[in-house]
Amino acid sequence: MDQHVTKFRVNERKSYSERMSETRAELRRLIQESLRAITGDDIAVMRWPTYLRDVVQRYNVIIEGWPENIPFRNLSDLSNVQILETLLRGWQTGTIRFRRITSEELGALLSQRSAGTEGGGADE
Repeated sequence: MDQHVTKFRVNERKSYSERMSETRAELRRLIQESLRAITGDDIAVMRWPTYLRDVVQRYNVIIEGWPENIPFRNLSDLSNVQILETLLRGWQTGTIRFRRITSEELGALLSQRSAGTEGGGADE
């Protein structure tokens, strides 16, 4: 007869690494869900390295409300759980969100980009 051994964690508090993974996963899920909802595209994907081309230009949406003190980059490159939790709260409350932009706004972003200034960022 096989005996099944169950291991119990003495400390039920999640490790830093577990919190990072879970928060990052939930954040990705919310961002994906939000992008798909605003675009109506059930297979829309957030592409961090090519955000301007593959999200902003393709769907005419931008991320609005991204905190200025948090770098706008792939979530895998953010290695601080407090930063990820701040972003998660922002997406959950709607202070960070996708917003549709007009063709004029898109043109301005592209002009800024070609002029070498920041363009297509989180809240432009």
